[in-house]
Amino acid sequence: MKKLLVVFLLVIVALGGAAYYYLGNINAIVKEQVEKHGSNALQTTVKVGGVNIKLLDGFGEITNFSIANPKGFSSATAIGFDTVRLDIGTENITEMPIVIEEILIDSVSTLYELNAQGKGNLNALLDQIKSQSSSQKSEPSASEDKSSGDSDIRIVVKKLAVKDTKLALDLTALGQKRYDETLPTFEIQNIGGKDGLPPEELGQVIGKSMLDNIIKQAKKKHEEKLTDKAKEALMKELDGKGGEKLKGLLNSFGS
Repeated sequence: MKKLLVVFLLVIVALGGAAYYYLGNINAIVKEQVEKHGSNALQTTVKVGGVNIKLLDGFGEITNFSIANPKGFSSATAIGFDTVRLDIGTENITEMPIVIEEILIDSVSTLYELNAQGKGNLNALLDQIKSQSSSQKSEPSASEDKSSGDSDIRIVVKKLAVKDTKLALDLTALGQKRYDETLPTFEIQNIGGKDGLPPEELGQVIGKSMLDNIIKQAKKKHEEKLTDKAKEALMKELDGKGGEKLKGLLNSFGS
């Protein structure tokens, strides 16, 4: 029974949910809890298409996971995952800390949208995670409640990998264009250190790390587009002034 509880906790942790165990259909329970607690944490709608847990194989899979845009932005999906897979170490699964060998998040679709005020949708989601974390720290009695039965659970993730992230950079609210980019694979090693982290803290660390990376890459792409646009405007101006030598110099810097 303890082993069953621990494996279930691992699936919830991978998506930042709370740790719960009830008798019955575990796949349905995981889906319900991820959607409920994910939506509460992000203050927007979180949905899960399907859940497949193979307890004896140390394997878990979540499919068609999506996070809706926060208030103040378009009705589009902010982040969507085709699959989230867990490779769970089963040798010492009943001992603390529990070890997840790898969490693989594959085929991610991300929208980075700036509104008319220059605020990013992913920044708003990140602010919600930080607010949730601060709220939990200010209420130690809730996180230290031993009656919940999961306060002693601590988990280490040896590797988190996010592959094939498709970024839609939408700058139309600022009078610019929408661009489609592919981001490089993102990896984090040894989350939780030697002693591991409680489930809720681990979920927040994973969510914050992913959003931080996507926002960083999106801002980099945005700066590149602004630079290209400024260069294009300068080249047009030089066309009218016969500045062929200067145009050649600018092209050499851009190559």
